[in-house]
Amino acid sequence: MSSWFEKATQALAQALENPGLASDAARCRHRIVWHYTEGDAPKQLGQVVLWAGAADGDLIEFRSSGAVMQEVASRLPGPGYQSFGALRRLGPAFSVDAKELALLQALPFIERLLDSWRLTLSGNAHPDRTIDHSGLAAIRGRYVALSNPNADWVYTEEVGDAQQAPLLMLHTAGADARQWHGLMSIPALQSEWNVHAFDLPAHGRSPVPSGSQDRDWHLTEGQYLEWIIAYLDAAGLEKVALMGCSMGAAIGLALLAKFPQRFLGAILLETPYHSPGRRSKFLNHPEVHGARLASAWVGSLLSPSSAHDRRALAGWIYAQGAPGIYDGDLAFYSDAFQASHHTGDIDCQVTPLWLLTGDYDYSASPQDTRRVAGEIAQSSFATLPGFGHFPMVENPDGLWPYLVEPLRAMRSRSGR
Repeated sequence: MSSWFEKATQALAQALENPGLASDAARCRHRIVWHYTEGDAPKQLGQVVLWAGAADGDLIEFRSSGAVMQEVASRLPGPGYQSFGALRRLGPAFSVDAKELALLQALPFIERLLDSWRLTLSGNAHPDRTIDHSGLAAIRGRYVALSNPNADWVYTEEVGDAQQAPLLMLHTAGADARQWHGLMSIPALQSEWNVHAFDLPAHGRSPVPSGSQDRDWHLTEGQYLEWIIAYLDAAGLEKVALMGCSMGAAIGLALLAKFPQRFLGAILLETPYHSPGRRSKFLNHPEVHGARLASAWVGSLLSPSSAHDRRALAGWIYAQGAPGIYDGDLAFYSDAFQASHHTGDIDCQVTPLWLLTGDYDYSASPQDTRRVAGEIAQSSFATLPGFGHFPMVENPDGLWPYLVEPLRAMRSRSGR
């Protein structure tokens, strides 16, 4: 074994001494082994036992070149190497041999182990959470009865000057409006906008809508559109600027296509073209810890350059979702949504559109969003270097400079 692999094995043992990781390890009974080769030779040269597991556990085996393993464990791995979820999309360069149930039971531990291994090997200490939450003091929360036939209720948060132009923020699948707290805490946004961010029914602090079952959730485009327009009506917002991420960006395309008169324009983050494969029956399965899996499922989409505390917050929000809600949202986002159903009906002369996507995102990749932009004349597209699937959570201060000009352009259209 080369000196690098010796060092890597030592770092692995040190990483497992971290109390948080040790807690996850104690819940994983499966043995996890990574086999590696060097160069073009197919012959196996060695293996690293990531976790010994228990005698009654299953065997989970990874196979790749040593170069792939070294990239994964590097201080800042490139897009496609930042997580186990990303590695599984490398094709022949990385393979897994395991029972599906065992793999999904172990996945939260695997993702956290790879991250901790990387931190330890690169000499970085495991940082404490250091998010400054003082900006939350300006955010006002309340419940609103929607103006739809069922009179559904939602929890909403607002910040800024009510006399300024309104900005509506739409959260991602399975999450809630807390994802926008980082941006909502920026003084420049508060001084120029009347910001609204609400939790969809059955998400966050919003109650389950009438006639719905939270454990058998299945979001549809029509229902989603109804709730958003009903919120605008109930809040007295005639025309707003729009910002959405992931599922919120997907429905953003539908909103601009079907209700252009209600929007000044939109900034859409991590917009998919079509994102099949994001659903998993194990997100709501009796033999899998759904909260841990949901957190890991989205954690694999984050950028390794984002601050540890910010990435932890992104996963924490998902760990608090009700069983079935995230997977039910993915019925819309991953199964049903097709950008091409809406791109031909969006007129950027009426609703200017800015599309921004992080280069570490493989759910809505830069290539996918560029394809969306290619079908919408005069839309603007830019890649966000060093960002993952949740830029407003991962690095709100770093995202802000990309938003200044689009927000200014939309504000000028409001006449305020």
